[in-house]
Amino acid sequence: MESTKMQRRTILGMLAATPVVVAACSDNDTGGDGAGAQVAADVVPQMVPLSALKDADPGEVHLAYAPAVPPPAQRSEPRRFDVHLEVVEGMGDLDPSNNVMTEMWGFKVFGDKNKTTGAPGPVVRGRVGDVVRVTLTNPKSNMHPHNIDFHAVTGMHGGASDLLVPPGESAAIQARLLYPGAFMYHCAAEDVPMHIAMGMYGMFIVDPAEPLPKAEHEWAVMQSEWFVDEPGSDGMATFNRQNVTDENPRYVTFNGSVGAIADDNALKMKVGERARIYFVNEGLNLTSNFHPIGSQWDVVYPEAATHPDNVVIRGSQSTSVVAGGGTVVEMLGMTPSMVVLVDHALARAFDKGAIGHVMIDGPEDPEVYSKIEPPKDGGGGGGEVVTPTTAAAAVDPSKPVETNEVTIIKGAFDPANADRAYTPPTIKVAVGDKVTWSNEDTIFHTVDSGTSDGSKGEPDGKFKSGNIEAGDTFSYTFTEAGEFTYFCEPHPWMIGKVIVA
Repeated sequence: MESTKMQRRTILGMLAATPVVVAACSDNDTGGDGAGAQVAADVVPQMVPLSALKDADPGEVHLAYAPAVPPPAQRSEPRRFDVHLEVVEGMGDLDPSNNVMTEMWGFKVFGDKNKTTGAPGPVVRGRVGDVVRVTLTNPKSNMHPHNIDFHAVTGMHGGASDLLVPPGESAAIQARLLYPGAFMYHCAAEDVPMHIAMGMYGMFIVDPAEPLPKAEHEWAVMQSEWFVDEPGSDGMATFNRQNVTDENPRYVTFNGSVGAIADDNALKMKVGERARIYFVNEGLNLTSNFHPIGSQWDVVYPEAATHPDNVVIRGSQSTSVVAGGGTVVEMLGMTPSMVVLVDHALARAFDKGAIGHVMIDGPEDPEVYSKIEPPKDGGGGGGEVVTPTTAAAAVDPSKPVETNEVTIIKGAFDPANADRAYTPPTIKVAVGDKVTWSNEDTIFHTVDSGTSDGSKGEPDGKFKSGNIEAGDTFSYTFTEAGEFTYFCEPHPWMIGKVIVA
């Protein structure tokens, strides 16, 4: 990665390289000195007149569905391009693994017959200085009027006033892209909070004139809140408008549903690669605390403001993203692992769904990370106080302990504690013994018999605890000999074994 100085040009260099709009002031504007002084130059690029602006190459791609993003335009001058979006009103999967559905509204690429839900809407991408012509169509089969407020658009209500379309109609706007970054767009019709909470949002990426440094992967991630009641017996979860006002979502998700970028849908990269994530917090209400468990943000562009005059942050653990705002973060593949993306207000991650996975594949590098044997004499702590958690860290998971008591330790949900989440991780009992698991963590866990590869478990049905809430226990009596592995269903990196003699 280039140094910060190489990445980000100085203000003086930027102004020398890119012409800017400079507004002249009248005599009255200057306070009466009659000098005709000028307003200080800003960062808005010089506008190629519409009459001289060429259309973008027909082969350029400007729309994609998250987590994919369209590729950046391979050109050094502004162009004009078109996007056509279509409103969607229908049903969608909110929590697929638990068969939970809800009514979702949103946007899709016009005419896409394979897309039946629209949350989140397509990722739109252009270049600063470009002119985008947006057409919005609301099919006559829909029930409500809709529009789009683009945070990237400078104009009345971000274009929402002129894009308001009742069912059966279309509208269009033309807008200049003046600032680079990753911007939210959303419906602002009728009950605005309701329309956003129903899923009517998306992302608009505007590239700076000087492209960002190369990254092997670029992904779009959008966090949002779902204000629904408890699902009924049919799996339907009904929208609750009062919960919007109370700022009390039942679900908080990445890319529109629980598991959209987790488990089988995990994002994938290799050791030695760089991944860039364009992140927008669609809200409706909560500030996000975007964090990669098991890694760090190598680069952060605060507030997704990618103009080269801004200063990046290097080596951040978490970044705050306001509702209706964004960030751009980069992560390096340093060691093979599963990085867990979360809103670090962790109840939103582990209880409400704001969780994703980045699977990093490649050779291990002990210079970066490895598991080692603890010191033989227990030294090196210099008077360290031994607590139940630190004592648990010294347990060798490969050696069975003769006991019928297993503790789910505090912090068991953290993948960094996977080798001791169940303590002892391997126990030995006799046929007829009853084993009891005690949850000392702050969130619920499960004890499900079967196998897990660390990212997804496969239950075999021999025993299943259901949710063991904090402070509760689960017991099971083993009536036959054998080796029984088990795992935690919501945290599949937690793995244990019972050997029945």
